Amino acid sequence: MKLRSCIAVKNSVGKILTKKIVKLVGGLGNQMFQYAFAYALSQKLNIETNLDLSWFEEVKTHQNVTARPFDLEVFNIDYKAASSEDLSKVVRPVKLTSFQRFLWDVFKIKKYQPVGNCFVETVSYRFNKKMFSSQDYFYYDGYFQNEKYFKNVRKELLNSFKLNVELDDKNQAILDKIKNTNSVSIHVRRGDYVTLECAKDYHGTCSLEYYKNAIEYIAKRVKNPQFFLFSDDIDWVGENLIIDYPFTIVDFNQEKSWFDLELMKNCKHNIIANSSFSWWGAWLNQNPKKIVVAPQQWVAKKGTKCEIVPKKWVKR
Repeated sequence: MKLRSCIAVKNSVGKILTKKIVKLVGGLGNQMFQYAFAYALSQKLNIETNLDLSWFEEVKTHQNVTARPFDLEVFNIDYKAASSEDLSKVVRPVKLTSFQRFLWDVFKIKKYQPVGNCFVETVSYRFNKKMFSSQDYFYYDGYFQNEKYFKNVRKELLNSFKLNVELDDKNQAILDKIKNTNSVSIHVRRGDYVTLECAKDYHGTCSLEYYKNAIEYIAKRVKNPQFFLFSDDIDWVGENLIIDYPFTIVDFNQEKSWFDLELMKNCKHNIIANSSFSWWGAWLNQNPKKIVVAPQQWVAKKGTKCEIVPKKWVKR
């Protein structure tokens, strides 16, 4: 799905903008959120939107950050990477206090006018309607983890996030089983949520009690459920998660997570973790009667208001 060709627009200081750039960071789920935002932005403003892929090289030298590869090429998308020349035009904003931003937004006091052509997301998981109403920004740095950014282009994104690689025999056999049962995916996110202290403190992991309650919630509403287990720590799941119903552990896609995503989205129902990866597995599920169970508390950090879970999903 192409990030459309551009028309020129002017920003608030009269400079001509012929394109916009969205920065990509993180694992596959995060990349999908950022791409979805970029695609919706290009469609709404009728302007070319490029992707900044520089993070995937830079992160290799960072501490306390999990290195990830750029994975979107496994999907049916057509994108253009931002050039080094384009990236040299990015001007980071001068930091303002919330009160100073209020003085500019409400009273337009010039000395508090934001400087720079870059939007940096400071509040996660919330929809910021300014993203589609302001022509000022040239560069967007954020996660944009809220379906309100791209819900109106869902049909196009369902096509964009189709795999362009074939399933192998093992995955095809699981997919056939998924399609022929009352299948329910269960995703358990651990990885750096457990091993990296800053991620552990901020995100945390879903408890075994959460999964127990979610499984029982589904079992009361779905006849003869068949559960399919996915995780980045599948050995831990096999040793700790107790399920009193038929289940299958999918333990062979550790280096090809997009195959897990393909299987999860084809399940009839989903139990997700506080993970952008399993969020997409549920969001791409096209079963009109799907039940999606999500954690009541998305992050461990107290006081963080999260609007990532769609209203039709069930919080437990």
